[in-house]
Amino acid sequence: MSRVKELYQLVSDIYSEDEFEETLEEKRDEFDGYFDDEALAHIIVAEEGRNEEAIDDIKDVEVGEECTVEGEIIDLGTLRTFENEDGEGKVRNVRIDDGTGTIKVVFWNEETEMVKEEFELGTKIRVINGYVQDKGYGKQLTTGRGGEIEVMEEDRRKKD
Repeated sequence: MSRVKELYQLVSDIYSEDEFEETLEEKRDEFDGYFDDEALAHIIVAEEGRNEEAIDDIKDVEVGEECTVEGEIIDLGTLRTFENEDGEGKVRNVRIDDGTGTIKVVFWNEETEMVKEEFELGTKIRVINGYVQDKGYGKQLTTGRGGEIEVMEEDRRKKD
């Protein structure tokens, strides 16, 4: 199996083979042929947060950076509501552990429904392109622009 096909397997639940090939073509155009198909496939996989080598250990994340982490939910927190200029806002903090450390993941407004409907203690999640902040209570992750949260089918982190 070619390396490009191996990389496709990491995102085959997101892209059909034709869609993946179309996305490769778009990337070829975007980068003016500078990269070969394998490098472009790596870019696509990384953009989807599926590059297993790009999963950060929680202990290593730094304030101000974007990161992708995986962890098991160890605290579901409580839903808090507040008033803002748009009416009522909601926030819920969930704590995850990846074996190297723990970090709070902040869910805002509509995102809090995901916690209620899909999470329980022990659920494994992946935070893709999360933004690390410190608001005076330790490091925390928010999804921000381009970030997302996935419930994991299995923990794909490579164990030593």
